[in-house]
Amino acid sequence: MTLDITATTPYFCFKRGRLTLLLEARAKDKVSAVKQMLVNALLAQGNDDAFADISVDTIRLYVQQQQQFRQLENSSKVSECQIADGETIYFVLQRDNGTWEAPHAADYDADAQDMEIF
Repeated sequence: MTLDITATTPYFCFKRGRLTLLLEARAKDKVSAVKQMLVNALLAQGNDDAFADISVDTIRLYVQQQQQFRQLENSSKVSECQIADGETIYFVLQRDNGTWEAPHAADYDADAQDMEIF
């Protein structure tokens, strides 16, 4: 007997700096709904005031393709974004002055204790 352990719901790896979160999203989910799941996960940490004022409107999602970043639009469905199961999605925050951070992620350090799985 074989056991098929294929995941039925795709997951994505969200990164910002040294923070990495894994979240599931369905193909029919809109990017705005995925952003809300990410916001909820960040707020659930409860130990970082950096995310105290975060909302769907103050976060952007990007994927890297051919050395460039492409922003995911709120109204698009996950299935329309041309992203694969397990792909890395970078999230950036809006600064107090209204500008946006550049997408960035630190290389994972084996000593890092900041990986969260939700």
